[in-house]
Amino acid sequence: MEQHSNETDFKRDILIYFTIIAMTGLIVGISHLQLGVRGIFLIVPIACIEASILAYYFMHLMSKKKTVHLVLLLTVIVFINLLFWPAWDVVYSPRTPSEFTKY
Repeated sequence: MEQHSNETDFKRDILIYFTIIAMTGLIVGISHLQLGVRGIFLIVPIACIEASILAYYFMHLMSKKKTVHLVLLLTVIVFINLLFWPAWDVVYSPRTPSEFTKY
């Protein structure tokens, strides 16, 4: 029975490996489309999913206790806050029109 488990784990690892390669290729492909800011809104979620898959399987977080998952959740919350603070600042911070003019 141990042989079957190792074979299943190996197939899963290979599938995850090629999924990560495909997602990286997708990110590179999107970056070559020159979508500007819209490209960021496509690339960042793909990169977050890719990083989550890597952490979950290859860092063996799937077998850890709930404390590790809570720390990861806190990390994601802090990351999202840091990601969107500059946008919040641009939208809601009082600025004069001269700060946005290009020379």
